[in-house]
Amino acid sequence: MPDHLVAELYREHKERLERYAMSLTHDAHRTDDLVQETLVRAISHLRLLERLNPYQRRAWLYRTLKNRFLDEQRREQRQRTLFSRLAKDAARADRQAVPGRLYELLDRVPERYRDVLYKRYALGMTSSEIGRDLGIPAATVRSRLHLAISRLRREGFKKP
Repeated sequence: MPDHLVAELYREHKERLERYAMSLTHDAHRTDDLVQETLVRAISHLRLLERLNPYQRRAWLYRTLKNRFLDEQRREQRQRTLFSRLAKDAARADRQAVPGRLYELLDRVPERYRDVLYKRYALGMTSSEIGRDLGIPAATVRSRLHLAISRLRREGFKKP
C-alpha cells in the first residue's frame, strides 16, 4: 500500500505542486527542488498520509511545500544579513586601517579620481595594477593621480 500511495501522490499532486511552487519562487530550478523535497518528505510520513483523506493529504503537501519555501527564505535572509554584517565589518576595519585624512581627501576630489587615489594610497597598488583593476591604461591612472594630487595641493593639502 505505501508504494501505491507514493505513486498516487506523485500522479495526483505533482503538477499542482509545481504551479504552487512556481508562484512562490518564480524560478524553475527552485520549483523542481521544492516539489522534490516535498514528495521526499511525504515518503517519510507515509503512515500519517495513509490515515488522511485526499483533501487533508493535499493540504499537508501544500503546507509542507510552503514550509520548505519559508525555511529557504529565512535561511537566505540570515545569509544576506550575515554577509552584509561581514561586509560592513570589513569596510569598518578597512576604514580604520586607512588614515582618516585620506577619506577627507577623497571627499574633496571629483568621483573619477577617488578610485585611483584610494587604490594607490590606501591599498598600495601600482598604476599597472590599478589600470588592470579598473580596465584603463596605466598612463591614465598616473594622469588621474597627478590631476587629483594637483587639485588637492591647490586647495592646500599635502600629498597623502
